Amino acid sequence: MKTHNLLLVDDHPITIDAYINILSRLENPTIPKHFTTAYSCQDAYIKIMERYELQETLDVAFLDISLPPYEDKNIQNGIDLGNIIREYFPECKIILLTMHSEPILLHNAIQKINPEGFILKNDINAQSLMTAYQYIMLGQKFYSSTINDVLNQSIIKKLKFDVIDCEIITLLSRGIRTKDMTELLELSLSTIEKRKSNIKTQLLIDKGTDKNIIEEARKVGIL
Repeated sequence: MKTHNLLLVDDHPITIDAYINILSRLENPTIPKHFTTAYSCQDAYIKIMERYELQETLDVAFLDISLPPYEDKNIQNGIDLGNIIREYFPECKIILLTMHSEPILLHNAIQKINPEGFILKNDINAQSLMTAYQYIMLGQKFYSSTINDVLNQSIIKKLKFDVIDCEIITLLSRGIRTKDMTELLELSLSTIEKRKSNIKTQLLIDKGTDKNIIEEARKVGIL
């Protein structure tokens, strides 16, 4: 008998319990669901790799973006977990969930892993979660209303920032120095500096500092 294997990752156990309760209402007697749960990037990574090593399938992954990181593996969030799942389980359908609607975060996630589902937690209720799951299992994408609104209105489209540009701006906003980005981005310092110069050209009229980049990015609604 075929089973749908679902991975649920969130650092709030009560949230995972709610997801299981809601998704179990869609129980199909011919296709039962098996739930694997994790509460951090490390916990999720271990369980993903265990399934891969045992040659078990993973059909759907619900990933919260904001999670306790796994520093040893440089897994910082649910987006990084999504990349790992894409590598080891390319057929797995990924649904991202987040409390944040900053355009740079949303664009970064989409450019990196192109999730089948993307849901702002403030948009979610039992019915919308069930609808999202049903749409995605039928091969369709499901992005919640706020996610779609932000993507459609975002200035990032006009500026044509790619995933690396978005990542640099995000790291700057977290106080990461340029010289420390080389390992995180796996790029040379000169490449990062060129990227920053282009970001400044598009965001700032005159040359400015990293602080000016962050201030302008917040002013135009990127961060």
